[in-house]
Amino acid sequence: MKAKTAIYWDVQNVLISPENIPLLNLFLNQQGDILIYKAYDYWNPKNELLGQTLYQKGVKTIHVPSREKNAVDDQIIQDCKYDIILDRSIRSVILITGDKDFLSLVKELQQLGIKVILISRTNVKKSFQKAVDIAYNIDKLIDSVKLDQATPETLDSPAMIPYEEAKKCLIELIKKMQKQGKKATLAVLGCLIKKHPRLSGYKKVSSIAKPDGKIFAKFGKFVEAVIQEGIIQKNCNGELILV
Repeated sequence: MKAKTAIYWDVQNVLISPENIPLLNLFLNQQGDILIYKAYDYWNPKNELLGQTLYQKGVKTIHVPSREKNAVDDQIIQDCKYDIILDRSIRSVILITGDKDFLSLVKELQQLGIKVILISRTNVKKSFQKAVDIAYNIDKLIDSVKLDQATPETLDSPAMIPYEEAKKCLIELIKKMQKQGKKATLAVLGCLIKKHPRLSGYKKVSSIAKPDGKIFAKFGKFVEAVIQEGIIQKNCNGELILV
């Protein structure tokens, strides 16, 4: 069952071309059962085509008349808090922005048990990326959906798995195998991680994205990155264990 989801898009901060909106929406629809989808900007003739395209796709376009620096951010934060209070069934919030002013909102949502997904560009602060549950780069995300459309086996799930999400699943698998008294070798984990329920978009090893948005060429390279963080290590028998 998909999580009830609310989406808030800071359009002036993360701008895309109108023709890419259907691709973005394909991805968003995979993330949950969308109850709320709002796009905020100082709408004017310059961005009229984008606004019209969003409206035609069922997105509620919110005009923020003030040109003050944080006007859009403040409106999104206010609306999000109100929507969450009004509908307690919302379990996931997607923020399309790159502004760290949303950090306090992210913490409040997570304290309520709400998953926060960030979609941004490369100008986003690392502290903001680390604060959310999952972070995506919008350009790479759209390219990934384009690739999925070109191959017949998708689009029931995203093709790219964020590093932090894959790392959590890897640690869970190692813990589980240790409790069962089994050896968590690289080969065994490589097979098990493909079947993990949270990694339904995992088609192949290269589906795991690095923290910088690039893709791991091999599963072993991904595991090496986690080892370098000091979270797990490999013993003399080739078994991966938690530090």
